[in-house]
Amino acid sequence: MKLPKRKVPIQESTYVCTTLAIVGGFLEAYTYLLKGGVFCNAQTGNIALLGIALANGNFKQAVSHIIPMIAYIIGILLTVIVPKRLTEKSLVKWDTIFVFIEILVLGGIAFLPANAPFMISTVLISFICAMQYNTFRKTNQITFATTFCTNNLRQASIHFYEALQTKSKSHLKISGNYLLINCFFMLGALLGALCSKQWAERSVLFCCAILIPAFFALLFDSRSKYEKKSFNS
Repeated sequence: MKLPKRKVPIQESTYVCTTLAIVGGFLEAYTYLLKGGVFCNAQTGNIALLGIALANGNFKQAVSHIIPMIAYIIGILLTVIVPKRLTEKSLVKWDTIFVFIEILVLGGIAFLPANAPFMISTVLISFICAMQYNTFRKTNQITFATTFCTNNLRQASIHFYEALQTKSKSHLKISGNYLLINCFFMLGALLGALCSKQWAERSVLFCCAILIPAFFALLFDSRSKYEKKSFNS
């Protein structure tokens, strides 16, 4: 019996992308509540705070904003360089490797000593969020972000307006997809706030728990495609 062909690749599926959106929202709440009131998922805040620190002549604080930005840049560069090193014959794809790395890094953050500087966690999370953002950029054939919501909200608004103007179900569906991702991001932030109050630093293990099934879904999909290629070659 032939299985129906999936409309989108597994890495662009609603399940994988909403799971990553939950993680994105969770990490925003986690770093804000437990790591010095900072947001590590995007760097707009760090750039603004860097300018403020420089204006106030606080160069030590300026450095504390530059370091996460450097980690973010390195994370982005790795998502450009590493996939190019992997061939089509590679047993595991980059997106699968990344989710495995994310699980390991977040698991390591959970067990950092209580007196460890906030900078360690915030730099690592900036690094991970950069890679997550640049690795998973499409869902259901639309571009989106799992680590922040601004552009998702912009696109949802534009497509909703187009749906009203043209009576297009396609635009309405796209708008709904963007709102869905933002809703799961908000759910992640809610869970992050609740878990952080209950389990403090260990609460980030929640992200590992929900990423593990997503990792295996990506892994088994990669293996099945590899086996089909090997059989046909």
